Amino acid sequence: MRVAPRVVNGPTLLAGVARCGYCGAALIKNTGKGGTYAYYCCSRKLKEGALSCRGIRMRMDRLDDIVIGEILEHVLKPERLITLLDAYLKSADERADRNKHEIDRLRQKHRDAQAALARLLSLVESGLMEAEDPTLKERLLGLKLQRDELSVEITEIQQRLSSSEPEINSEKIERIVRLLREKLTSGTPEFRQAYARMIMREVSVKDDEIRISGSKSIIAKATSQGLGKTPPAVLSFVREWHALGESNPSFQNENLTS
Repeated sequence: MRVAPRVVNGPTLLAGVARCGYCGAALIKNTGKGGTYAYYCCSRKLKEGALSCRGIRMRMDRLDDIVIGEILEHVLKPERLITLLDAYLKSADERADRNKHEIDRLRQKHRDAQAALARLLSLVESGLMEAEDPTLKERLLGLKLQRDELSVEITEIQQRLSSSEPEINSEKIERIVRLLREKLTSGTPEFRQAYARMIMREVSVKDDEIRISGSKSIIAKATSQGLGKTPPAVLSFVREWHALGESNPSFQNENLTS
């Protein structure tokens, strides 16, 4: 699918996310003779010369269309997004279950430490141990440290559990898909760039392969809460393409990872 062409002087759609697949350097905007066309080029090769990296040079509008087309086709469809977020939410549920089991275990250890402290103090009160006994002091100190460390761990897990996972349903998925498709294809250049950055963490480009990675958690939270600032997590997929002609890429071999 082709989207509206970008003017050479407009914002660079993949600025900050496009990378050379050979050396990892940023791909930066470079214009051809006369400034008619803009290209994504390996910044290392441009700055340090051909010996530093074999580099990549691709028409900006071509790479933009390929990348956005793949996002539209393989992420921003309701059925596709449901599959991606279902796996994310299942893993979130598993993490929550593990945290609940861990907090139960830590609470039991905390109770045991508190009970041991109470028993030692009871021995002192009953006169069976001297309050100045060095062994008693060492045992009390160790139990207090253990109890306090367990309290900190319990608090941290409780905070993680209180950060509820996004609530997602089919209506919200359809709404975010519709919004993002609209903004990526017909929004202002600034908005298109902003939404592209929200969805994609990195676009690594080689002559025969493009790798696009992004964040499941960002999309999940945007789907649940609406668009806004959210922290990065883990979404990536690989699309390999092999040029059949000068401007006719063919895509093969998709892999999905969390």
